[in-house]
Amino acid sequence: MRFGILGPLLVSRDGEPVAVGSPKQQALLSLLLLRPNRLLTADWLAEALWDGSPPSSALVTLRTYVAGLRRALEPGRGPRSPGRIVRSHTGGYELCVPPEAIDAVRFTALADEGARALADGDPVAAERRYTEALALWRGEPAVADLAAVRPDVARLTEARLSGEEGRLAAAVAAGRHGAVLPDLRRFVDGHPAREAGREQLMLALYRAGRQTEALEVFDAGRRLLAGEFGVEPGPRLRELHRLILTHTVPPAAAPAAARRRPLVGRDAELARLAQLLAAAGGDGGRIATIVGEPGIGKTSLAAAVADRAAAAGIPVVWGRCPDLGEAPPFWLWTQVLRGLAVLPGSGEPGASTALSGFTAEAATGADGPDPAARFRAYEAVAGLVHAVAEPSGLVVVLDDLHAADPDSRLLLRYLATTVHRSRALVVVTSRPYDHDAGLVAMLADLARAAGGGQLRLEGLGTAAVADLVHDRTGAAPAAGLVERLVHRTGGNPFFLTELLASAGPSRDRDALPPSVRDAVLLRLRAPNAATRECLDLLGVAGRELDLRLLNSATGTDAAELLAAPDAAHLIAGAGPGAVRFRHPLFAEVAYAELAAPRRAVLHARLAGTAAGMPGLGGLTPAELARHYGQAVGLGHGEDFLRWTLRAADDATWRLAYEDALAHLDRAAARLAPDAATSPDAAEAELTVQLHRTSLLQITVGVGSDAVEQAAARARRLLPLAGPGADLRTALWTLGEVACNRAEYAIGADLARRLTGAPPDGDPLIAAAGPYLLGVVDYFTGRLAEADAQLTIAVDRLRTVEPRRLRGQVGRTPTLSPYNFRALVRSLRGDRPAAHADLAAARQLAEHADDPYGRGNAVLFAAWVALQERDAPAGREAAGRCREIGERQHMPHFVGIGDLLADWAAVHGGERARLTAMRAAGEAIYRHGLRATRTIVIAAMADAYLTAGDPATAAALADEGLAAAEAAGERVLTAELRRVRGLARGDDRDVRRGAAIAAEQGAGLLVSRCGDRPPQDLHSRRLR
Repeated sequence: MRFGILGPLLVSRDGEPVAVGSPKQQALLSLLLLRPNRLLTADWLAEALWDGSPPSSALVTLRTYVAGLRRALEPGRGPRSPGRIVRSHTGGYELCVPPEAIDAVRFTALADEGARALADGDPVAAERRYTEALALWRGEPAVADLAAVRPDVARLTEARLSGEEGRLAAAVAAGRHGAVLPDLRRFVDGHPAREAGREQLMLALYRAGRQTEALEVFDAGRRLLAGEFGVEPGPRLRELHRLILTHTVPPAAAPAAARRRPLVGRDAELARLAQLLAAAGGDGGRIATIVGEPGIGKTSLAAAVADRAAAAGIPVVWGRCPDLGEAPPFWLWTQVLRGLAVLPGSGEPGASTALSGFTAEAATGADGPDPAARFRAYEAVAGLVHAVAEPSGLVVVLDDLHAADPDSRLLLRYLATTVHRSRALVVVTSRPYDHDAGLVAMLADLARAAGGGQLRLEGLGTAAVADLVHDRTGAAPAAGLVERLVHRTGGNPFFLTELLASAGPSRDRDALPPSVRDAVLLRLRAPNAATRECLDLLGVAGRELDLRLLNSATGTDAAELLAAPDAAHLIAGAGPGAVRFRHPLFAEVAYAELAAPRRAVLHARLAGTAAGMPGLGGLTPAELARHYGQAVGLGHGEDFLRWTLRAADDATWRLAYEDALAHLDRAAARLAPDAATSPDAAEAELTVQLHRTSLLQITVGVGSDAVEQAAARARRLLPLAGPGADLRTALWTLGEVACNRAEYAIGADLARRLTGAPPDGDPLIAAAGPYLLGVVDYFTGRLAEADAQLTIAVDRLRTVEPRRLRGQVGRTPTLSPYNFRALVRSLRGDRPAAHADLAAARQLAEHADDPYGRGNAVLFAAWVALQERDAPAGREAAGRCREIGERQHMPHFVGIGDLLADWAAVHGGERARLTAMRAAGEAIYRHGLRATRTIVIAAMADAYLTAGDPATAAALADEGLAAAEAAGERVLTAELRRVRGLARGDDRDVRRGAAIAAEQGAGLLVSRCGDRPPQDLHSRRLR
């Protein structure tokens, strides 16, 4: 099968089109194709399909669409067979297809091949690949109008534009500038701010002999950028402009085999070497030592300065020391002499009798070594270097000095004392083998010698890595890619280029290419088992480790072992008393090479050692849970569960609610299989589901469908938990969920069960029943009863230690009795008492150090402001709600803040904010919240009335009264009748509202019904 989303949706089987159903069903398939072979949650798909406003039946309808897709895509599938293409998973669906079956994936692969060919100097192949890629586009991508996938569509559109730029650049590089000039002009006219296209147009015009037009294209771009964006053209465009002005534009690039890639990220080092080269030819020879780890770019940097010298007519000779074991004596200089022998000034090869002592055999006489012969050989080599360098200078490159034989090193030390009298630049490269005392001493001598200098190469920074990615791929790096590459490779150019060369759309971008893996493995070899054990544990940790932990886990002196020559080059310090691998790649390869049973043993050992140390040996509960999770097969299931739950608590305290939920999900998955048969497992999972319920109320929103799903699982676990289980916390949490979903009868039933439970002296649990009854009484309009019940709850909470309350964050609503009593007392007309309760809630949250309690106090202050029609207080609460919600990722808070901000603005005279206010009010209930709907509708209806739109006010009041009747939420029935009566000029409705308010004891509403005679408002509306 083939799928096309680069245009209208296209599906074919064996070349024949396949009909996939209705527009919504087609949109669903397009969503799955945009993110193939990945689990997409049903909730996300519903949000995306209905553009953020899914109907209540969305999940059922979604299942229908999935069934329809399966019928279309898998016509031979049996009625009960699982889907092979559209697969179901818990909570979502996955489209399982070969990546190359999707045109968007094929496009990316072809474009990447084009970019690589262009970077490698093969513009003809590059243009061919880009053309094939662009031919896959048939129009606007499918589902381009759905908000949820606009970033995906934008990514594809950007890739298409980059592909067009690549094709045009390849054509110009291939010498076809005249043929593509019309295409270039159309591209620049359509995308005037894209400098890459403008650069190619300027280059094509210049090479076509139209210099004036090329300069005009630059001027037009500069005016556009300055006028619309206030910026100047980029450096590439400015440099091309300069080259055109001076007629120094280089000809089309030579084939790849004839040119070297530009050196990225080493401008400062190359400039320093260029200075030394110039100085060597002028006022005396120089020695430049380039030191750095393998793959850091030492040889590339030496080659770059050698190329610069050769281009200036300066001869270059090389000596290389491959790290293949012990080299023959003087091997490094044997290669240099061969190169010098053919250069002017060297004389006849072999003419110098002194050079006959250059070999080890000649330097050894019958009575042992002949120091005089060796010294004469050193002097002869130095003399030859001086002689060859005299006419026009000389560059001698000695590569990989760390692998050189001792005789070659001694000769270099001698030459270093004389090179300043020549015109030669000696460039030496070496690894920083600090464990090799002889090498360290030699590098120090070279740095101190007259004319000596040392360059220490570090990994490339983010800017240089971004340039390298662009150079290797022909496109700007995707967001976040550069940072990931820098972290993973330490900026090592070899690792970077190999990773980029191996990456492709049909390959695992995280998989290591063999070249990198093998290079790292060569360095990870340890000659003894104890050192290997330390390295393996560092790989398992995947991070830095405290040396005390490493010592305890291995039973060795890890610091001494890792400082030894066979390991020191792999390790870096990570703060006081801690070590890490020098690169994350080292840890990655070390871990990958471990057999699965060995991994499990090391995970268990690391976790067990850390768990028994003060401060957990520097590991977090989440890390211990991960390590034990990898050792479950060794009997560590209980350890995994214990630390997973502790990690959830730790994440909750750090306000990392999403992390906490992820830990709880893993714990629930571990417990669920046994919950049906084991009361202990059922009770443990019940605790987990209750914690999930509370956290989902924070993250998704109180009363949301996600909360209801967790609560439903908790309700199913209640009868499985066994007769001795304490279910009171469950009743409390589930009762609050019921109230948030406007299931007040269920909430009251759970509250009565709590109230009837045998007391055990726990005031926190004792407060739960009256609290829930008070909430139900508030929403159902029994304000005196609500006040009494909430007062009981508040009094019992006063006896709870703040430290105890602190342990309930993210679990039970311990501070809510104060907040709800504030709502009740505000509605009864006792404003001072209401605000005193809000202040008490804030103070208690501070004493308990409860961040969610602080936020909830602000949230209830917002509800009180809305209830009291206090626009200034509402405006202030709106800002605080939004700030808390955005900072702590709590969308319910942001939604309330948006509503209050618009509502307050309307009351301040900004009638234009009415529509935004109504949209914000509706958004609060999008995720499933049922309670408080009549309160929000009443506030909006009153705002429309105040703004002079009685018709909408009356319609909203009707909607609110219908909702109150359906849910039994009668707390603001009087207010809704008041607004409707005033809007329609119906005195009876207003009087009925006043009577209901009096019956409920809502003094605030009684006074509001009498504040403005309905006939006055009605007559004013008629005028």
